[in-house]
Parts: sequence; structure tokens; C-alpha cells
Amino acid sequence: MTDTTQAGTQATAEDMELQFAGPEGLAEQVLVLRGEVEQLSTLRAEVEQLRADVVRLDADLDESRRLNLRAAELLDVVYEELGARRTPREDAP
Repeated sequence: MTDTTQAGTQATAEDMELQFAGPEGLAEQVLVLRGEVEQLSTLRAEVEQLRADVVRLDADLDESRRLNLRAAELLDVVYEELGARRTPREDAP
């Protein structure tokens, strides 16, 4: 191996905090890596669930906004109707 290739391999091993400590150490490191892979898988599933929740909540928010606008329109109609039904006596000071 060249010095550059060795340095690159060592940097990768250091980044992953792996050290070769013989066959016993290797088995332990494999178990640790398997645990980390399982954690990543769990985290990915949680992220996907959160994304789905965000999409659902966004749709709910849009529906809520639409309903609020419709309620405001209906209130305007009610107030206009109530104003039209006022008698001249109610308008007098």
C-alpha cells in the first residue's frame, strides 16, 4: 500500500472510531456496528413517520383555514341579514 492509501484507510477507521484489537476486539466492534445499523434503521423509520405526520398536519391546516374562511363568509351574511332587518325605530338615536 502507498502512504496515501494507508492514511486514507486510517482516517476512515479513526472517523468510525474503530481500532483493530485482534479477533476478540473485531467481534465486539461488529456487534457495536450492528447495533448502530439497527439504530439508524429505527431513526429512518421515525423520520419517515414524522414526514407523513407533517404532510397530514399540513393538509389538516389547509382544511382548517378553508373552514375558517367559510365561517367568516357566513358571519358576514348573517350580519348583513340582521342589518337589513332593523326597523327604522332602531336606527333612530
